[in-house]
Amino acid sequence: MGWFRIEHMFESSGVGAAQRLRAAIAARTQAEIDEAVAIADLAAENAWPEDAQFDVVGSRPIRIGADGTALVDEFLPLEVAALKGISVAAATWLIRDVVNLKARHPHLWFQTTKGHIPVFRACQLAVEVARYDLSLDQARALDAELAPKIATLPWARVLRLARGLITIIATDKVTALAEQARTQRYVRKHPTDDPTVAYVEARVDTADAIFFDAAVDRIADILGTQGDLDPKEIRRAKAVGILATPARAQLLLTEAISDPPSSLSSSKGPKIRATDQRLLPKATVYVHVAEETLLTGRGTARVEGVGAIPAAMLKLLLGNTRVRLTPVIQPFATHAVDSYEIPARIRNQVILRDRTEVFPHSARPARNKDLDHTKPFVAGKPNQTRANNLGPLTRKAHRAKTHGHWHLHQPAPGIFHWHSPAGNQYRTGPNGTTHHGHNPNHTPYDQAQWQHDQDEPPPKPPPTG
Repeated sequence: MGWFRIEHMFESSGVGAAQRLRAAIAARTQAEIDEAVAIADLAAENAWPEDAQFDVVGSRPIRIGADGTALVDEFLPLEVAALKGISVAAATWLIRDVVNLKARHPHLWFQTTKGHIPVFRACQLAVEVARYDLSLDQARALDAELAPKIATLPWARVLRLARGLITIIATDKVTALAEQARTQRYVRKHPTDDPTVAYVEARVDTADAIFFDAAVDRIADILGTQGDLDPKEIRRAKAVGILATPARAQLLLTEAISDPPSSLSSSKGPKIRATDQRLLPKATVYVHVAEETLLTGRGTARVEGVGAIPAAMLKLLLGNTRVRLTPVIQPFATHAVDSYEIPARIRNQVILRDRTEVFPHSARPARNKDLDHTKPFVAGKPNQTRANNLGPLTRKAHRAKTHGHWHLHQPAPGIFHWHSPAGNQYRTGPNGTTHHGHNPNHTPYDQAQWQHDQDEPPPKPPPTG
């Protein structure tokens, strides 16, 4: 009944649906904070001293959390499980995450209790950190590094940033986990609901996965040039079958690179050997490395589509392959063209500058997204296609800006101001998203903020994340 009374009160006062949604989100956020704080207090009330003496037949202390957390009574999870109506195992995990947060991540805990980060997100990060078995000091060092950025970055970027920092703080533990992961490689075939098709599942070296994918793509393209009219995904599936018969795959690749086309058994012209490097698939791997890491060999390398790894582990990706270095692209250089089409150099410039979609809170990688003209392109006007008038967007966000009454401005390269149809204002940039309140009048931010963004020097992307 209470819910209906609140709903009626909102409706009678003329409060809009978007505002009611904000109020509901705030209420739920506060309830989750209150629950997490209560669990932390309950754990403190049931804590045991480190040198506690206990009876073998009575209750005993256990350490649910990681290094730096207190011992608690072994029956505490039962209390929480009964109160929440969840399993004892789930209650144990919840207590573990909360005590880890409070003891090992004080900055994250503070921001969580202030409502800047959802509780479940903070717990997710605590689980990710615990996976690397960081000591208390290492966990707190990570917490201090993340603190200034964690409230504004989209969550997928926070996790990537955390993993990158862990590769610096605990390189040996990251390397040990990687070696352990490589002992769990496999390839399996699974049936489907139709006997004519099957699933193939594999856990392999990342380098092998990249080059296998490139080989599948290459053969699928060759099939297309030979007249196969099936969609690309079906041709890729056919390519896996061709790779299952290596002689056929090599012949197909040989014919594709021969000029004029020839076969392995042809007596005309030079015979192509299996070792010919032209038979190898071409795969482009983007590796972001700080200058200091290049000079010292220590630090983090961020590989697009893979994640952050210690620089010393790059050999696992590149050690046995042909490597071609391309020049560093300056993300904030000024290049402009008059055409609507976007040249490759400007596209790469924008992708490396923004790295992710520029819609609020998005963590989708910028590569392969639409590059939208922030100010709509008008035929005949010069220099409209330039980096500071472009930003990567998914198709839906692109359509929302074009047809859905979302307003967008880019006062400085890589800084985007959004205004939603409901009047919500957001600022997105290299440090994530900040909510600039509610303004129903589709006007830009206040002039001081606008001028600050225009005068702001080009932001440097963080070395990890």
